[in-house]
Amino acid sequence: MKFFKFMVEAQFLKQTIKFIGKLLAPLRKAIDWAIAFPFRFLLCHTSKVQNNKILFTTFNHLYSCNPKDICEEILRQDLPVEMVWVVTNPQMKAGNAEEDFPENMKLVVRGTYEFFKAQATAKVWVDNAFNCTWNPFPKKKEQFYIQNWHGSLGLKRIGKENVKNLRWSASAWLNGRYVDVCVSNSTFETDVYRQTHWPKNKILELGHARNDIFFADDATKAAIKAKVLQYYRIPEDAKIALYAPTFRADNADVFDLDHSRLLDALQSRFGGEWVLLNRYHFKTKNGVGGRSADLRILSATDYPDIQELMVASDVGITDYSSWIYDFMLTGRPGFLYVPDLKEYDQSRGFYYPLSETPFPYAETNDEMIEKVLSFDRRTYAAKHAEFMKARGCVEQGTAAKQIVELIKKQCGLA
Repeated sequence: MKFFKFMVEAQFLKQTIKFIGKLLAPLRKAIDWAIAFPFRFLLCHTSKVQNNKILFTTFNHLYSCNPKDICEEILRQDLPVEMVWVVTNPQMKAGNAEEDFPENMKLVVRGTYEFFKAQATAKVWVDNAFNCTWNPFPKKKEQFYIQNWHGSLGLKRIGKENVKNLRWSASAWLNGRYVDVCVSNSTFETDVYRQTHWPKNKILELGHARNDIFFADDATKAAIKAKVLQYYRIPEDAKIALYAPTFRADNADVFDLDHSRLLDALQSRFGGEWVLLNRYHFKTKNGVGGRSADLRILSATDYPDIQELMVASDVGITDYSSWIYDFMLTGRPGFLYVPDLKEYDQSRGFYYPLSETPFPYAETNDEMIEKVLSFDRRTYAAKHAEFMKARGCVEQGTAAKQIVELIKKQCGLA
């Protein structure tokens, strides 16, 4: 029938060529990549480095995480530099509206000529993952690469033997050879760096710039909370629970937390009226996080900066995501819902057992409700202090300033 349809529509040859093209697509891509690298090499070495130019990139390409807060400190100091941010969508800028970026920020789309030109000419690369090595590109000796990893005290292992993705492993290998400085927030993270992709790189234990927000004055934090409340039209006297699980490489359907029962339990244990911000990882593709009949449950997946959501939240809930270890700096209750605990540990692996964290954890909804209802603040506070001390956390709220001082030296501004 398709043959007849194509013949009638005069599309037989067109559709045949399209089919053959799909079969040859992997080969075409490999050939294009092989051709591209010498031209990227030529672009790199015929482009002059600009001492006042800084390239920022994040793993989700949003104006977020450590690069955002480093950028904000540069703006506060009004430094005479050109800043370039890598995005993926030229219209909506990777989920942010264009106006969400600083007014003088230049945006370039990943993978374009403009992107590679910016990478070739920037004096400093500011990254929070393997973004600057994801597309193989040379780095000149006079360029300076700062690795500000998006995790910190987290559970998930990040070694090449734990993440079974060939491109990820290749990018990690190249990253270890390009990075000039890794920024750490603890002796624990420093050890992770040393044991994985950066065994000989310089490491500075400064804290993470994204966590300076938790050390801000009360007025600043109140303004951030007011911004979140207004964004979601949440009443001022409501309490907020943030649920933000990580993704699964196999896209497993494990996001079955009973939000309504959870909110009822939070109300029973802590009092007040509660809403839940439901935030899923940008790599999650199985359609979770849609509308709910319970009006207390709001989708927060598209909100650009999770640190702001943490400031506004009274309780944090995740599974294995490292953001909960940033949330620890608020001192507020945190919980882990881990229905696939054994499977995840076997496939990805943990740096330490969940029992060493201060967070009560549950593998079923019934168990989760019980953990919330029986939450003890004194026990949590004691385990929290013990955990932070054991891992040598150095967060003081001054990371962005110290990193910007490092950038100023590289740009000849100090």
